[in-house]
Amino acid sequence: MKFKNKVVFVTGASSGIGHALAVEFAREGAHVAAVARDAARLTALSDQLRDLGVDALALPCDITQREALKAAVDRAASHFRRLDILVNNAGRGLYAPLATVPFEDFDEVMNLNFWAPLWAIQSALPYFERQQGGVIVNISSILGKVDFPWMGAYCATKHALNSISNTLRMELKEKHVSVLTVCPGRVQTEFQQNATKYRPVQNSSWSAGALSPEDVARAVIQGVWTRKREIVIPRAGWLLAAVQHLAPGLADRLAFAFSSK
Repeated sequence: MKFKNKVVFVTGASSGIGHALAVEFAREGAHVAAVARDAARLTALSDQLRDLGVDALALPCDITQREALKAAVDRAASHFRRLDILVNNAGRGLYAPLATVPFEDFDEVMNLNFWAPLWAIQSALPYFERQQGGVIVNISSILGKVDFPWMGAYCATKHALNSISNTLRMELKEKHVSVLTVCPGRVQTEFQQNATKYRPVQNSSWSAGALSPEDVARAVIQGVWTRKREIVIPRAGWLLAAVQHLAPGLADRLAFAFSSK
């Protein structure tokens, strides 16, 4: 077992990638603090994890509330007497033209996708420093590397998350804290259903060829184990990022065509 008796704190654990990560870490022997707003789903997840032979702590929490999030991190560290891996996974989409996107919606998505991960990191760092090591995993998106129309607000949050991941990696190196950035493409989750929408999402090809949450979770497990700095999954995402930098006009046309289907 790769992570026997390690403690993992996972946000957005009630479904999708977060749920899959909690299960995969438990299969590798880690104890899990599972965080989300849906208490019933967290209870069911905790029971599932205990059946795998590890301890699990359900922490219902709105992580956009800074003090509530800090309290959840502190409670997990107190319960397990340590904290080894922080996974910032919770996030939400926003489909709206930037020219008219309501500030309150942009602010809400920024709070969840960017500020909450930073707050969680700041809350976890004292425990990592005390233990002289730890791992931060930021679940970003391929849209933190490329840009799509009508998703500008979401893209901005993920570009910002990637930026602080890169900065923290340098700042925390001497403290033996590693940072893994994960940029998945399309994943079979409730992302589109849960997104705030100001335009119809009509792209019927969204689910075609999409990754499963388990695909992403297994890649993360391997990335943490081998101390990778960044994962782009599927690897074709690197091609999209290269096109954005080397042929930005072509990237614009491709993104517009995909988003307009």
